[in-house]
Amino acid sequence: MPAQTANVTSLDALRNLRAALVRFAADVEAALVALELEARRPVEWVEGDRSRYWPQQARKASELVSEARLALERCELRISGEDARYCYDERKALEKAKRRLRLTEEKTQATRRWRAQMHKESEEFHVQIAKLKRYLESDLVRAIATIDRMTAALDRYVEHGGEPKSTT
Repeated sequence: MPAQTANVTSLDALRNLRAALVRFAADVEAALVALELEARRPVEWVEGDRSRYWPQQARKASELVSEARLALERCELRISGEDARYCYDERKALEKAKRRLRLTEEKTQATRRWRAQMHKESEEFHVQIAKLKRYLESDLVRAIATIDRMTAALDRYVEHGGEPKSTT
């Protein structure tokens, strides 16, 4: 079996690598926390804000349709059948109220779909975040520990007279 040798030119390079890995881990952890917080915002907006807003608007729009319908009926009762054109404003108001009601119903349905989609996407996001956290907690920690063992072994080697080449 061939002898295994290492051509270590700088212990400082290993120490710098370790420090960089530690900084990287801290930066990634901070980024993950920020990502998780940011990921909650749209979910909370759809679930909390929009899920209440559009049904509330649909109720208001339904009330406006009823009021516009009553206003048109009152107008038609006041006017003879041949002068129905005088209720033009009431008809327009009723059509506008109906359009608003349709819009709010569509938005309510869309919000329900968004909620389901957001839950699915949020769960997938959290799975990916968990994988990255496991990597940081296991593989990266092992890499740092390996560098620590290598540095300690090389320090002992240097102490016992086997001076490695130094380019620094």
